[in-house]
Amino acid sequence: MKETTSTGASQRKREDDSPFASRLRSMYSAWKTDWKDVLFQPKLPNVLAALTVAAVAMPLNLALAVASGLPPSAGLFAGAIGGFIAASFGGAPMQVTGPAAALSVMVLGLSQRFGVVGVAAACLIIGVLQIVLSLSGAGRLGKYVPESVLAGFTSGVGIKLLDTQIPELLGFPEVVNYQVIDLAMMMHRPQWLHHVSWVAVVSGLTVAFTIVALSKYKRLPAAAISVAVVTFVSVYVGWKIERVRDIGEVLSILPDLSVPIVADESWLDLAVATLPLGLLAALESLLSAQALDRMTHNSRPHEPNLELLGQGLANFTVGLFSGMPVTGVVVRSGVNVQSGGTNRLSSLLHGLLLAGLILTLAPAISSIPQAALAGLLCVVGFRLIEWRTLTELAKKEKLEAAAFLATALGTLSGHLLTGLIVGMLMHALNLYLHRGKRSSALVSAEARARGIRATLGTEHAQARVTGHSEATPPHHRWLRQIRHHAVRSPTAYVHPQGTVIGKVVLGDHVHVAADTSVRADEGAPFFIGSNSNIQDGVILHALKEKYVEVAGEQWAIYVGEGVSIAHNALIHGPSYIGDHTFVGFNAVVHDSIVGAGCYIGIGAIVVGVELPEGRFVPHGSIVDSADAVDRLPLVSQHHREFNEDVVEVNRGLAIAYAAADAESEQRKEDAALVHELEVTPWQERWLVTAPAERF
Repeated sequence: MKETTSTGASQRKREDDSPFASRLRSMYSAWKTDWKDVLFQPKLPNVLAALTVAAVAMPLNLALAVASGLPPSAGLFAGAIGGFIAASFGGAPMQVTGPAAALSVMVLGLSQRFGVVGVAAACLIIGVLQIVLSLSGAGRLGKYVPESVLAGFTSGVGIKLLDTQIPELLGFPEVVNYQVIDLAMMMHRPQWLHHVSWVAVVSGLTVAFTIVALSKYKRLPAAAISVAVVTFVSVYVGWKIERVRDIGEVLSILPDLSVPIVADESWLDLAVATLPLGLLAALESLLSAQALDRMTHNSRPHEPNLELLGQGLANFTVGLFSGMPVTGVVVRSGVNVQSGGTNRLSSLLHGLLLAGLILTLAPAISSIPQAALAGLLCVVGFRLIEWRTLTELAKKEKLEAAAFLATALGTLSGHLLTGLIVGMLMHALNLYLHRGKRSSALVSAEARARGIRATLGTEHAQARVTGHSEATPPHHRWLRQIRHHAVRSPTAYVHPQGTVIGKVVLGDHVHVAADTSVRADEGAPFFIGSNSNIQDGVILHALKEKYVEVAGEQWAIYVGEGVSIAHNALIHGPSYIGDHTFVGFNAVVHDSIVGAGCYIGIGAIVVGVELPEGRFVPHGSIVDSADAVDRLPLVSQHHREFNEDVVEVNRGLAIAYAAADAESEQRKEDAALVHELEVTPWQERWLVTAPAERF
């Protein structure tokens, strides 16, 4: 009996330890942890972020519905309902879900072939597919899709968007139906200009130029502002221009919940046409979630299978409300992060706010000029084209560049599945042809078992080749640098165990702690402003003949006043650290300009960039491009107060250490003086001596 019980328990344990059960436990644990963040983290930053994201998302949802040949309400309610459901159940808390520009071309093909009901039915199919992928653990396979294929797909979609939206921006009547290729062929015959609606051109270009001009203000909903202004002006002046209401009615109530009815003979064709769309929607959501992990530098990355489950539920629900396919979108999600969102509450409120805006502003939305939305989509389409990726691939990986072009051409020609297959085959061929180069540093399982980490050829052992003795390098220049002594303010303090070498200027109340290395031996000079502190283990060093020019003076490293450089950080010149900046533990700043009032987090790396004033570099992040700089949030009041406290503490420590050293030196001087003069202690001078025989 005991044996039977033991067998049953072990069998249940094996079932519980199955991959499926383990996967479900992992998904539930991630979901529960994310909801705890919603309950216990501050609410106000997420509310403000939701307002910004909703303002950005609404015109995009509307424009993408129009571009996909669907009623405006399909995109509006898809963003609201799908965004809320995905935020409730997804595995990427900061992800914002809605209609995506990258899928609009395929959705347009479905709407033209199967109608609005067919698109709603496709949402059901996509939802079921994504739920199956989630439960099967396929969410972790998204990282294996090559960059060349993805970039080719998005670039093809961008070109296709421009092809369809430029004629809309020019305001051609429906009877003309020009395409971009037609316009290019008619450039020598300008009669087509008679068909252009110039008020449409003004509307579209105003929106496009406003979005581009305000692009550096990430938290500003430029699209919503420009579309609203153009709509107001066009209505006030009374422009005769095609508006959203000419396409379809904008509902001011939620659509009825219903199952889309498709003819029996069309279901199979619809499923085949929807399959690549569903896979791409899943893939875009996973890639957007990966990009969010890099933006937020979250120590707890997204759960890909849970994210697919949330997206599947969102698409299935949207299909029941006659919507259009949705996916996680990196642009809107990036706005969410940049606007201060910290958990899924901002994404949830974004969906609710969208629904509220639609239900209350339906008449205003119906008055938006179509050309204004076309201007917005032209900007989106242009940004989707990845010219830089193509040129880099053409220089380094010819076959990957061919995969990029094959995928892009397949997308443009309407043979997307063929383009994706050809692109993946070219990528596989490139891997096969370069297998030796890619595996040169790999070792067999047998060698690894013997403790061998890598097996490298003789070409990697040039340092072992016996040759002539190397000439002694010139040293006179470095000797001149090293011979210089630091210029210190009387109130500056350098710990006896700290090292300051070469041309270094230390301002008032500077504190250089123990085990520091301030080496102006190669690159020089250094300047450290008043009230700054260089804490234990910090290294300051610079490259030769590389400078930052500050007020007409050249410095290899310039540290402003009130700066804190925390334990084990590295500042490598040429670099400038602005006033009242905090550089965190183990952080690295190299060849960079850091503006005043910045806060660089623990372990962050800042290389080759210029940080504006008042930026927060999150812990562990890498900032090495202008795009990464643009994504940085502003510092908080807490960050500023923290640096002020650190500066004040180190001012006090510097004074205390200096006083302690002065006392120690005084004691040493007193002891030396006593020894030199051989002064007899006063007790001996007053001692009465007598011969022993008296007693």
